[in-house]
Amino acid sequence: MDFFTDLKKAVSDSGPKPVVTWLGDAGRIELSTVTFANAVSKASNFLIDGLELDDDSSIAVELGNHWQSPVWFGAVLATGITITNQSPTITFGTAARAAAWTDSPESFVLISQDPFGMPDKNADTRFVNGSAEVRNFGDYFSPAWPISPEAPVIRFADRTLTWNELKDLAHQLATSHDLQLGKSYGFCGSSDPLNLIALQVVLPIAFGSSVVLISQTDADFDAIKKQEKLDQIVELG
Repeated sequence: MDFFTDLKKAVSDSGPKPVVTWLGDAGRIELSTVTFANAVSKASNFLIDGLELDDDSSIAVELGNHWQSPVWFGAVLATGITITNQSPTITFGTAARAAAWTDSPESFVLISQDPFGMPDKNADTRFVNGSAEVRNFGDYFSPAWPISPEAPVIRFADRTLTWNELKDLAHQLATSHDLQLGKSYGFCGSSDPLNLIALQVVLPIAFGSSVVLISQTDADFDAIKKQEKLDQIVELG
């Protein structure tokens, strides 16, 4: 099994069900499984047809606990490109990350943190404006090359993981935080990319859970649990 197969199954099983919700100081955004899959498909087409990346490419996603983060992690997984934190071909990041960028501008793609995904009006023109460019691509995606279940999807300095191994890791993480698979949970704080991927993407898509990404300042967790009908909120970092 690969990520894109699991994503299509999730759409078939629970298309209108909320899968990713974002709560920030600027507002609230809820993505159904269908909406999430459409966003991932558009982003995947942008990676392959827009940036012309291939199966030798690698990507770092540095978008924090924003709803754009699981979308772009999902796109990398759907295409069969590798997620890495070691000398990636392209880094996807925020305007704040762009301001500190010292490598080649061609190796950075700017993603807006606007609640509705609107492109930054004052985006640094040195960089590809991913939030603007992705709008030009369709929401039907078909992988450009065969993706083996045994192919690594993660290459970090200390470990390499296939999609199935990533699912095992997410299951272990859920167990360690007493998360019930298939239920709704919240997540706040910063963490290493593996935990982010597990909580933002793998548990919702592979295990039928629903996640609320909390990035509000001084968030009232009791009120959020009641409002969003959450079973648990995981605090990291």
